[in-house]
Amino acid sequence: MLGSLAGFAGRLRAATNEPARASFDASRTVAARWLDQQQGRVSARDFELLRRAQDVFYQNILTAGDEGKPLPWVPLRGICPAPVKYRGVWDWDGSFHALAISRWDGELAREQLRIILDRQQPSGLLINNIRANGLIRTRYGGPPITPWALARIQERAPDDAFLKRAYPQYVRYEQHLWRNRGGQADGLFHYDTELTHNAKEDRQAIRFESGWDNSVRWDDSVDLWTVDMNGFMVLVYRGMERMARRLSLPADAARWHARGEALATQIRERLFDAKTGAYLDRRRDTGRFSDVLTAASFQPLFAGVADAAQAGAMAKLAADPGKLFPAMPTLAYDDPRYLSGGYWRGPAWPETTYFAVKGLKSCGYGRTAEAIRQNFLGWCANNPEALYEYYDSRSGKGLGEIQYAGTAAFIIELILGWNEPDNLTGPQGGETLRG
Repeated sequence: MLGSLAGFAGRLRAATNEPARASFDASRTVAARWLDQQQGRVSARDFELLRRAQDVFYQNILTAGDEGKPLPWVPLRGICPAPVKYRGVWDWDGSFHALAISRWDGELAREQLRIILDRQQPSGLLINNIRANGLIRTRYGGPPITPWALARIQERAPDDAFLKRAYPQYVRYEQHLWRNRGGQADGLFHYDTELTHNAKEDRQAIRFESGWDNSVRWDDSVDLWTVDMNGFMVLVYRGMERMARRLSLPADAARWHARGEALATQIRERLFDAKTGAYLDRRRDTGRFSDVLTAASFQPLFAGVADAAQAGAMAKLAADPGKLFPAMPTLAYDDPRYLSGGYWRGPAWPETTYFAVKGLKSCGYGRTAEAIRQNFLGWCANNPEALYEYYDSRSGKGLGEIQYAGTAAFIIELILGWNEPDNLTGPQGGETLRG
């Protein structure tokens, strides 16, 4: 164990330098004060998890590019998902990093979004990631989550100047998704990419845009209306509506509201398989439902679009030890392709666990949700040497990259945000801007 810890420390020092800028020091001071305030508000176990999570964020602020060159996003402070393998800023991960950090430092949170927004493509696409060496992944984006994240951040740490700047860019982003990801043509959304003449690479790019890289979901086809993307798009529309109302743009707000409500209806009517009793992906070419049950099937519950019967059917699956209980794995336990440690083919991931359990709780299934939440947090606590990228869904052993900032983000949200409404269905805080 000591050898492995020493090895990690050496790798971490090689990947990051101790930041010396005043902005880092000031943020760290605010962070420490915030953490002290959590003493006594949470259990000793959870306080230690919060401390570890916060440490990961500051350890993962990159301060130099490859071979000591300047980072491409300076003077912004980019937080990488993991300091060795994932040296860069990702749209998907960065949104979650920002959400958690906004609890104590709104400016550092917004910088994660700015790094991606500053590189928006002419089509409106938001890049998947930018690496520390300057390489930008532009063929495909990521799961559409950032407008929702900004709306949540705005609740915690308002910055109307940033909102005014970001809103037109998110309008362009929605237009890209509406035109190029199926909303306009199909009424439902799907992941896609800028196509080439290499079908294998195109399929891989579509999987990468989804974030579920090697999932069993893609074994038969990548041309799917996916449950999670459509659930995320409902959150996009709610986030856009919130922004528009804050900016006193009632016509925009009405448009986003209408699109969100129309999509919610499509999800209920077209993505719930009554025969299986589950929300499932659906092939665009044949209309056939997938037979793959995963944590992604709970996104409509989080988005608040499932009806009572649908939510009840999903809750039964969540509580079934033969299906998804207690780990909420990325593939049902009884699927013959399930691998407890197989990347996206069975382990438990923090983001999918979060959306599933918060969805169950919001639909009235708090006992099941709490059991799964405590199981995941227990696994994080029982791997004290590091916060891991994902966890074996049988043993709870940490797997993948260490000091993973996405896990840090969801530890914070699962502990402190457990009783917070987060699907933007409640009343909007603050007054609208005038002028």
